[in-house]
Amino acid sequence: MFDKVLKRREFLKVSALGALGAAAACAPTPATEAPTQTPYIIKETVVEKEVVTEKQEVLVTVEVPPGFNEAPMLKAKVDAGELPPVDERLPETPYVVGGRDAIGVYGGEIRMIHNDPVWMVSNYDLNTERLLQYSDVDNRTIVPNTLEGYESSADGREWTFKMRKGMKWSDGVPITTEDIRFWWEDMETYTELNAAPAWQFRFGGENMKVDIIDEYTFKFTFAKPFGNFAAHMTRWHENSSEVFFPSHFLKKYHAKYAKPEELDALVQEAGVESWQQLFNNWSGWGMGTWQGPKGVENYPVNCAWKIVANPQEGLYLWERNPYYWKVDLAGNQLPYIDTKRYDYVQTTDATKLKLAQGEIDILGQHDVTMNSYPFYKENEAKSNYMVADMISCMIDRYVLFPQHYLAEDPVLTAIVQDPRWVQALSVAIDRSEVNETLFFGLARMGGMAPMPTSKYYKPAYGEAWAQYDPELANKLLDEMGLDKRDAEGFRLRPDGQRLSYQIEHCGIRVGESTGKYTEMVTTYWREIGIEATTKEITESLYNQRMNAYQVHCGIWHADRCTDMLLHIEPHWFIPTGNGQQGSASTAWSNWYQAANKEAEGLVEPPDYIKTLYGYFDKMTEVVSEDERVKYGQMIFDWLAENPLEIGLVLECPTPLCFNKNMRNLPRPKSIVGWDTWGLSHYHPEAFYYEGGVRA
Repeated sequence: MFDKVLKRREFLKVSALGALGAAAACAPTPATEAPTQTPYIIKETVVEKEVVTEKQEVLVTVEVPPGFNEAPMLKAKVDAGELPPVDERLPETPYVVGGRDAIGVYGGEIRMIHNDPVWMVSNYDLNTERLLQYSDVDNRTIVPNTLEGYESSADGREWTFKMRKGMKWSDGVPITTEDIRFWWEDMETYTELNAAPAWQFRFGGENMKVDIIDEYTFKFTFAKPFGNFAAHMTRWHENSSEVFFPSHFLKKYHAKYAKPEELDALVQEAGVESWQQLFNNWSGWGMGTWQGPKGVENYPVNCAWKIVANPQEGLYLWERNPYYWKVDLAGNQLPYIDTKRYDYVQTTDATKLKLAQGEIDILGQHDVTMNSYPFYKENEAKSNYMVADMISCMIDRYVLFPQHYLAEDPVLTAIVQDPRWVQALSVAIDRSEVNETLFFGLARMGGMAPMPTSKYYKPAYGEAWAQYDPELANKLLDEMGLDKRDAEGFRLRPDGQRLSYQIEHCGIRVGESTGKYTEMVTTYWREIGIEATTKEITESLYNQRMNAYQVHCGIWHADRCTDMLLHIEPHWFIPTGNGQQGSASTAWSNWYQAANKEAEGLVEPPDYIKTLYGYFDKMTEVVSEDERVKYGQMIFDWLAENPLEIGLVLECPTPLCFNKNMRNLPRPKSIVGWDTWGLSHYHPEAFYYEGGVRA
C-alpha cells in the first residue's frame, strides 16, 4: 500500500537543484557529511523543432542518516529546557531534501519586500508547504510533500492519503486526521460557514465522501472518476481554504466547540458582528503564510519559518519553525537560514533603491520585470546582489481579458461576443514593438497559449491572431457593422454611441510594466477607430468591479501556462475560476463555480462555452495523461479559431535578484512563477549563505 510513500531509511525520491554561480560544499553547524548520491540524469528528446521537450527522470537514491542535527539557535533552547530534542520534534518520516549543490550552513536572515500592508504577495513562495508537489526535475512528476504518500483506485474515484506520523504544527501540537475531519465537517460542509464546497469536492454532482481511516490516514471518494485529483492537491497548503487547518486553534472560534459566553467575549473583543465573521477572519486564505493580521504570531503553521512579530504596519519578522519536518541528506533539520524580514514598500522606485543599497536579499517573481533589466545589471557589480537568468511563467506574460458579459451595457456585450472583436483587437497590437520597447527584444511573442515547453502546446496556438495587421483589424470591425465613424474618426456602436473601451488594471500588483503596456495597447486600438483608454485602480476595487460585471477589459499576467497548472486551473483560457483577476467573463466563471446553477443572479453562458466546460470536465475525469492532453488540445484548437482573450508573450526571461552569497538556488533557465509557486518549487528551506552570512 502507498507505493508513493517516502519511507525513513528506505530509498527516497528527491529533487535536483542547481545554483547561480559556484557553491562551496560547506558543512553546517553542526552537521555530518551527506552520503554519496547519484544525481538525476535528464535525457531530452526534442520534438517539432524544439517545441516540446520530453524528459526522462532517473531517481536519486539515498539513505536517511540515523541521527539529526539542528540550528544553534534551537539547540540553545533545547539546552535551556524551552524545546524538546530535535528527534522528538521531527516526524517518523521526515521529508529529505536532496539533490542540492551543497550541504548548507546555518544562520543569517533573508530580507524581502512586499507591496501590500497585509498581503505578502511578493514572498508567499517562502511561506507555504503544499500537500503534494511537482518534482523540480521534470516539472511533471507528482511527489509527496506535507503528505507522506497517496494511492488511487484504477478508475480515479477513490484517493487514499497518508500523513506523516509525528508531524507537528509550529506550536508543537500534532498534525493528524482530526485536522482533516474538522476542515470537512466543520468548515467546508458546515452550512453556517460555507454555502457549498469548492467544485473539486463536489465533482460528479454531489459532495465527495470523506473517510477518516485512522489517526494518519484518510480517503476521499468521488461520485465519478476524478483521475486528475492528485494534481489539484499540489496547489493546496495549510490554511489555504482547502483540506488542512489547525483545528486545535480554530475550535475556540467555532460555535460547535467553544463555550457561548467565551465565544461572545471573543466576538466583542474583535469588534465583529458574529462568530462566523470572527472564525472566517482567522481561517481566511493563507492565514499566517500569505496574510498577517494583528495577532498572527499566535497562529500555527507548518512551513519553514513562522511570523513572530508585526511591530509596525507592513513589517513582519519571521523565525525558523522549530517543528519543521524537513531535513537535508546529512540529517540537518531545515531551514538553514534563521530569520526573515519583510518590509512594506509602496512603489517600484523605492524597491529599486533598496535593492541598489543592498537592503534586499531576494527580489522575487512579482517584483521584477525585463523592462528594468538595465537597472538590475548596472547596479549588480557595485551592490550585493546577482541577477538570475530564469524564465517567467507569470510576470511580463500579459493577457487582456475582454469581458464577454457586461451587466449595464447589452450593446457592448453583443459586440464583444462576436469573435471578430477579439480577433481584431489582437491583430491591432504590434507585439514586435512591445517586445523591443518593454523587453529589449528578449521575449518570444505570441497569442494566448500554453508555454512552448508544454505538451499541450502547438505552434498554431501561439501564432493565432498574433500577427500585426491593422488592415485586417479594420476589415474585421467593418464586417461587424462597426463601419460608421464620428467627426473625430472614432467608430460608432449600433446604438449610435461612440465606441469607447477601457482597460482597467492594478498596476505593479500585476507587474511593473503593466501601465506602460496598457498605454501602448490603447494607442494601437485608437488607430483602428476605438476610443480606448486605460485606468489604474486598486486590486480590491478591480475585483469588486469584475464581480459586478462592470469592467470592459481587464489585464493580468498569464500564468497557469505549464503542465503543472493549466490542466487544473485553465481559467485564463476558459472562464472556470473564481471570477477575480481575469477571465473571458466573470459572469460565466461565477456560473461555473456555483453549486446551484439556477440560483438568482447567475448568468448562463452560451452553448459553445458549455462545450469547452465539457472538455475540461473530461480532462479532470480521465486517468490517462494522453487522454487529458487530447481534451486539452480540443479546447486550445477551438480557442485558436475563436480567441476569448488576447495574449502577448509566450516566453520571457525573468531577472530575479539574489544576494551574492546565497546558495542552492534554482539553475539558470528554470521557470519561475505562479505555476511553480514561485521559489517554493525549488526548496527555499535549503537556501543558505556561504559562510552563514549574506554578502
